[in-house]
Amino acid sequence: MLKPLLALSFFTAIPALAQGQPPRPHGQWTVAGSQEACMIHSASNRGTTMSVTATPGEEAFLFVIQNQSLGSLTDGQPYPIAVEFDNKGPWEIEALAQHELDRDGPGVIFAVRPGRDDGRNFIEEFTSATGMQIGRGGAVLDNFLLANGRAAMTGLATCLGNIWAGNGSGAGGQGGPLEEVEEGAQGEQPVPL
Repeated sequence: MLKPLLALSFFTAIPALAQGQPPRPHGQWTVAGSQEACMIHSASNRGTTMSVTATPGEEAFLFVIQNQSLGSLTDGQPYPIAVEFDNKGPWEIEALAQHELDRDGPGVIFAVRPGRDDGRNFIEEFTSATGMQIGRGGAVLDNFLLANGRAAMTGLATCLGNIWAGNGSGAGGQGGPLEEVEEGAQGEQPVPL
């Protein structure tokens, strides 16, 4: 996990990336970029949003999961969660609780280093899965449709490549939706752990 201060300072770029982006239908990914960072973002129909942010030169992607129900967490404290892709077994993750993120509400932040074996495996599961369940202690916070997770990560990589190439903002000056996915397919029923 990145040191908490580094992770939180890196996260401050996210609201600026998302400004001016129109709301998207549930389950659809949006890519946004600035001259310094890139982000993909999606929302479920149960009020949870997920963002993945990356900056050239950083060794980790920051995953941010937000939901108003996380408001009771103690700000800045570790918060263990389980993330599971297509019933392949949960990833036990030590996330960091954060109250003051943006309009999507309080949430948890965790880092994934794609240069390490565990990080590469996590990203591989993310991009090939059809669904992602987020929970803790057997309780399910939400399920995300990931039918186009590969397209989302490709958008993030393209954005980072544009920054590295010096082509202005990573998303080409504007954010936009990726492949549209079927709305309402976010798994109203919890996926068993």
